[in-house]
Amino acid sequence: MTASQHTHRSARIGGLLSLGLLLASALTVAIGCANSASSTRASAPTSSGMAPASRSAAAPSTVATDDDQSPGDVFTFADSPIAAVLNDLGDDAKAYHAHVTTLSDPFFGGRQPGTHGFEVASDYIEFYFKSFGLEPAFEQYTTSATGADEILEPSYTQPFTVPGKVRIDKAQFSWNTPNASATLTPETDFDPMPFTDSGQVSGPVEFIGYGIESGPDNYTSFPADTDLTGKIALVLRFEPMDSRGKSLWAKTGRWSRNAGLVPKIRAATDRGAVGVILVNPPGADDPRASQIMSVRDSRFGGQGDVPVVMITKDAAERLIIDADAQGRSLMDLRKLADAGGLAPIEFSDLTTSIDVAVGRDEIATNNVGAVLPGKGALRNEYIVIGAHFDHLGMGAYGTRFPGKLHPGADDNASGTSGVLLAAEKLSTVYADLKPGVDARSILFLTFSAEEMGLLGSKHFVEDPPIALSQIDAMLNMDMIGRLRNGDLEILGVGAGAQFESTLNTDARDTGLHLKLSALPGGRSDHASFIDQGVPAVAFFSGFHSDYHAPGDVGSKISTKGAVRVVDLVSAVAFDLATRPQRITFTKEKTADAPATPRMNITVRLGVAPGNYADETAGVLVGAVYDDTSAALAGVKKGDRIIRWNGEELLDVQGMMKQLAAAKPGDVARVVVERNGKEVTLNVTLQARPGAD
Repeated sequence: MTASQHTHRSARIGGLLSLGLLLASALTVAIGCANSASSTRASAPTSSGMAPASRSAAAPSTVATDDDQSPGDVFTFADSPIAAVLNDLGDDAKAYHAHVTTLSDPFFGGRQPGTHGFEVASDYIEFYFKSFGLEPAFEQYTTSATGADEILEPSYTQPFTVPGKVRIDKAQFSWNTPNASATLTPETDFDPMPFTDSGQVSGPVEFIGYGIESGPDNYTSFPADTDLTGKIALVLRFEPMDSRGKSLWAKTGRWSRNAGLVPKIRAATDRGAVGVILVNPPGADDPRASQIMSVRDSRFGGQGDVPVVMITKDAAERLIIDADAQGRSLMDLRKLADAGGLAPIEFSDLTTSIDVAVGRDEIATNNVGAVLPGKGALRNEYIVIGAHFDHLGMGAYGTRFPGKLHPGADDNASGTSGVLLAAEKLSTVYADLKPGVDARSILFLTFSAEEMGLLGSKHFVEDPPIALSQIDAMLNMDMIGRLRNGDLEILGVGAGAQFESTLNTDARDTGLHLKLSALPGGRSDHASFIDQGVPAVAFFSGFHSDYHAPGDVGSKISTKGAVRVVDLVSAVAFDLATRPQRITFTKEKTADAPATPRMNITVRLGVAPGNYADETAGVLVGAVYDDTSAALAGVKKGDRIIRWNGEELLDVQGMMKQLAAAKPGDVARVVVERNGKEVTLNVTLQARPGAD
């Protein structure tokens, strides 16, 4: 961090403190408790040996008392139901409620890495780590005041970069015939497509119709021995259609699996094409038929085999008029392709040149971490309590609602708030430990870029400030804010031999019903630690219809339930920190589980699992999304999927494997259990969004 960056960061923190005072003032009015002394502090389960924690002096209460009221202005709980509820729940609930409400406020903009809202969230977490008296977890080089030296200084942040938007550095497209030439304008006449590669190519153009290798009734765009070596393939989007522009093959939805873009491009390049030109067929009944796709709007680029561009219908019409000796139009060629697979048409007098250079911006982001120092002989060993604090911002990826604010209250302001509350509680407990007690240090971590593929936790385990061998266990909180009926899922229990007994012991008398899963699930940051041989578990209160949606707002958080989860996490952390023996890593129990959800899945079912740690075989359907494969087939919320194409379906991982083996257009025979009866449904699997 340079000196100027340090100054900029200090200014941001100063602004954050002002924001914090405003929030504290607002919370005082909202809570308006008649007597803060009557509040009872929620404590961790006594089975852990943790004494009830009192609120740290470093984090003063914002609760109003009778002394705050002027004569004749007596405030009662009847005037503020929220204050009454929070007062009954105790100081932990008030602190947690303040954190989760703040972090999910629209001011933070959904906490997407690279945004101002993310930076403010990072500062917010750092502020509270400091207020609890925790030490910085990292070190960074900063420039000295004179600018002459680089000084290694303690830091609460761990900077790294993540891939940003695809950048087009060059886009040129032109053609020449004996009688004409043209140069097209990027973004207006053409643009590089998603999955394009950088490169400069030129060659004759060959029209390959819809570019479909094999369709119904022996349809193919490629007769035997079709050779496109050294040529640039001109291909139509979608698939054969009728006079109304509707698919001749699709049984559900607009198009069948044959309309997928990637197979078209692969079919051309497999036959030697050095470039691909895509065009929308005229008359197609699809709202996208008037648009050109661009890598500018994609998270993908520079990952293909050849340059791939898309041109407008007008530009394609001009090209064909210049090139086709028979004077055919684009519509004429479309009709030929509709009628049946036709041999590629070579425009031998047409030479096309494509020059594309794409890059990717890097986004600066950071993890935030702090250390509660241990004591005695165990001081140099660590327990990690973690959560990711990033979310989807304005829906740039991973959502059905692009362009809308995603507050991310449950995912994962809830877990981040849990880390902050656990840090406060355990700081107080450690301060009260008797002399001579041995205790491991506790490392509190909040990760960036989890939503982009666990990138923050992966960076941490690849560049840790301490040796990973010093970490005894990692406890992860991801979506702990929607506890229902006390049901709490804990994933990855199989990674540590002592996890199950510790969790069950510490959960006694908490009212929590633990659903333990040996498999890690691979969907959150604990998986990065398990990959490196560190025992880790994830605490998870379950999916809901607001997952990765704009409805994931702070008012829907179960504060009481979340605090109970944090109590359990704190108790488990204290137990693990003070026992002489370390957790034994048991890799063999997690070997069958994928570390991360990186299966090449090209279809979308359209359900959110109701849980990941269900003792009952099958997959409980927690939500069904509109207009998806599941919805069109009649799958309902509350169904339990028990068989898939005749095979017993044991859990979510089994369902993911079935989806990974399927192709768009496949019909899966799915059996669900509904109201005690088995119902068989034929599910036609649609392509995942972006597959065309």
